Amino acid sequence: MSTEDPAQSAAHAGGTASDIPVEPQSLEWMRRLVAIPSISGTSNLGVIELIEAEFARYGYAGQRTYNADQTRANLWVTVPAADGSTEGGIVISGHTDVVPVEGQTWDSDPFTLRVEGSRAYGRGVCDMKGFLGVALWLLPQVARAQLRVPLHFAFSYDEEIGCVGAPTMLKDVVNRDIRPQFAIVGEPSSMRVISAHKGAHRGRVEITGTAKHASLAPHGVSAVNAAGEFITFFSRLADTWQSEGPFDDAFMVPYATGGVNFVRGGLQYNIVAEYAELEYDLRTLPSMTTESVVELIENELFDKILPNLKARAQKAEELSGAHSGVLQERVQIKHELLAAVPGLGTADDAPIIALMNELLGTSEAPEKVTYGTEAGQFQRAGVESVVCGPGDIAQAHSANEWIELEQLRECERFFEAILRWASQ
Repeated sequence: MSTEDPAQSAAHAGGTASDIPVEPQSLEWMRRLVAIPSISGTSNLGVIELIEAEFARYGYAGQRTYNADQTRANLWVTVPAADGSTEGGIVISGHTDVVPVEGQTWDSDPFTLRVEGSRAYGRGVCDMKGFLGVALWLLPQVARAQLRVPLHFAFSYDEEIGCVGAPTMLKDVVNRDIRPQFAIVGEPSSMRVISAHKGAHRGRVEITGTAKHASLAPHGVSAVNAAGEFITFFSRLADTWQSEGPFDDAFMVPYATGGVNFVRGGLQYNIVAEYAELEYDLRTLPSMTTESVVELIENELFDKILPNLKARAQKAEELSGAHSGVLQERVQIKHELLAAVPGLGTADDAPIIALMNELLGTSEAPEKVTYGTEAGQFQRAGVESVVCGPGDIAQAHSANEWIELEQLRECERFFEAILRWASQ
């Protein structure tokens, strides 16, 4: 065993002790979190139990909210101010799930943290167990502090498949009359302040027609033809946004976008298609509401396409000599919004922007990004919100996902600044 100290080792390698990366103090927490493969759509309870137990060590009890079968949970913990108040303060928020690793080629076990040089590797180190690890590292300091305002900690499930967990948690927070002033969602932003992002929406349309031999096509009702009508509508809608707006030039793509990106229907070429299924994606500007876009889609589906289907079914009955109305009852359209992530639109002169610059020691203007986060959901719940977290979004979801150790150290300094602000 070598007894050579780090400075001597560095000198022998041609460097100095200052060349050796200093490990973030939160690294061990990230190691423990990465070791729990909380992949979206599977149980995250191992992560929640780890976090819950750590808060319990300091006397803080959290409130869980669950998905339908209780295999996944959100956790909200409020650390009250010294006077017992739970109103106001800052939410430190992050999701506990990570994306899958199937189909990716990793140089090491993705669920075993690997540190090489100035980087740490592992699934979720960037998105976003590094941020969660820093939050847990801060907890002993929080417990010793005399807080002027409360600190709230929010941990959600299934963010990666459409931010589906956070709304349940936020509904519970509103019902319990907990009213934070600010929220910081720690998605990877290279520790830059993100004040706005687009909304992300995903929907499914199912169309049922009536099957018939293709030689008797007028006696059937083609669901695939109706699907084509919807695809044409959707394409024209996206073209209208591109040409007529609304616009926001601060985004890389300054208008809303959308497309039908999945289609399945019919059995084979000589059978009138009885069924078709489509899934679409929408990326809306913060100025656009989910409700307004859904209204456009459902007006097209139920006020135009469905009546046309019913009319075709009626004509098919007449041609086939049947007048029972069975075909008209059989044809139908279903629309389901699978994910509705509202955009974030925090004004550049909002109090939280000034506070973030103070905490980070910067004067840079906030940025706008194309990816969606839970920050828009916090904003809709009445909490002024931004995105700011360690790591680069370019490394998220990739094989050999990594984060610079300096990003974690910067996040640690940022959290200590939050604690000082909350204790003044």
